[in-house]
Amino acid sequence: MTVQHLCVVTETYLPEVNGVANSLQRLISHLSPEAFRTSLIRTTPRTDYPAQGHELRLRGVTIPQYPELQLGLPAYRKIRRFWEQDRPDIVYVATEGLMGASAVAVARTMGIPVVSAFHTNFHHYSGYYGLSWIKSTVMAWMRRFHNRTAMTLVPSRVMVRELQEAGITNVSCLPHGVDCHTFNPAHRSAQLRQQWQCQPGEQVALYVGRLAAEKNIRVAMEAADELRRQGRKIRMVVVGDGPQRDALETEFPDAIFMGVQTGEALSQCFASADIFLMPSKTETFGLVTLEAMASGLPVVAYPLAAAAECVRQGVDGVLAEGLESRDFSHALVAALRLDTTLMGLDARAQAETMSWESVASRFENFAAVLMRSQHHDDMVQALQNSH
Repeated sequence: MTVQHLCVVTETYLPEVNGVANSLQRLISHLSPEAFRTSLIRTTPRTDYPAQGHELRLRGVTIPQYPELQLGLPAYRKIRRFWEQDRPDIVYVATEGLMGASAVAVARTMGIPVVSAFHTNFHHYSGYYGLSWIKSTVMAWMRRFHNRTAMTLVPSRVMVRELQEAGITNVSCLPHGVDCHTFNPAHRSAQLRQQWQCQPGEQVALYVGRLAAEKNIRVAMEAADELRRQGRKIRMVVVGDGPQRDALETEFPDAIFMGVQTGEALSQCFASADIFLMPSKTETFGLVTLEAMASGLPVVAYPLAAAAECVRQGVDGVLAEGLESRDFSHALVAALRLDTTLMGLDARAQAETMSWESVASRFENFAAVLMRSQHHDDMVQALQNSH
């Protein structure tokens, strides 16, 4: 078998902590070395971080409201020189910024097939920052960007339909996977629960993610806080950071704010809770939902993204019946009336069916089809030019 060269282009990667960076690293690390060798084009990390193999690092600028992330700048010539020295067989553009657009343009010029990914609902985010007027402009950019690639991968069937309705063609579903060793009920820590000041019989409701308007976290915290005021033994634990953290800490003094956690500390936070709250309505997938399920937590969420794909109503979680705040509150109440321990066991079993190995194998199949198609097109073009 010939080993193919896959070049991944992304504006977010390790050591950054977010769903796109995490899932991309997992995908790359699970690709078969007998099928692919990989190179990476990325924005230069803001902290000292060793290169991950063959890399081209490019300058980026900070994104407003996301100081930990960078937007790549146009880099057509640098990317072209990088690929002329070591031509890829296929390119995977994981983010849709100006750097990614340069990569798409170079690949089209060089006749290299391109797969793109749609990871982030930036067109939906605009409404949370008073910029609803730019939503159509953002989607127009996304449509042009993705329609210049051979295939766009999205993590859920719902997103396939949404992008097709928005005029994006050749959309396929590549779900995220989960590391069931890293996220495991075995990491539950009595010491951590003591640190959280948990009382006997008290249940921990966990949120993990960015503390920003588009994550809708206040809905989950208000729901848990209302139950606590009514006498329910429930404690809210929040893992993550962002622009809303100070305001939320002031508004919800009974909640525990852990800040950003990684590695074993994050695994312990997941496993030491009792139920996971996912109030976001803007996710394309929401990898934390799968990580919570792998950790043995039932999920309360809106019927969107990963929850719509993976959570079985009343079996390993409860989905809200609508998209209003009260619908989420009712779902949390309904979940707490059920046996959350039993639901957690079912959640773990569901997560065990979603390995990164299977996701990587599916990606390899997509890539193989596109490379065969490109080879066929090149042969046809050569034959046509010979006459």
